[in-house]
Amino acid sequence: MLVLFLEWSGTFTGIAGALLVASNTRYSPWGWLSFLISSTCMAGFAGLTGAYGLLLLECCFFLTNVLGLWRWLLLPYIEKRTTTP
Repeated sequence: MLVLFLEWSGTFTGIAGALLVASNTRYSPWGWLSFLISSTCMAGFAGLTGAYGLLLLECCFFLTNVLGLWRWLLLPYIEKRTTTP
């Protein structure tokens, strides 16, 4: 049951992340958070099913998603808070 939950949660959050980033709107940076959740779910799925190639891929995606989240959501928020009087 957990395997199915992780597989489908990862799938749907990955699709949502792709749609958010591709929409090129003010909500696009939230796509990185959705991708991060997707990578975590899919890494869990891969680990539980023994799909170690997929696990390595999802670990790499996780790191790139952290970078995207930092650059497109967190850093702008920090910069805005530090430059606004």
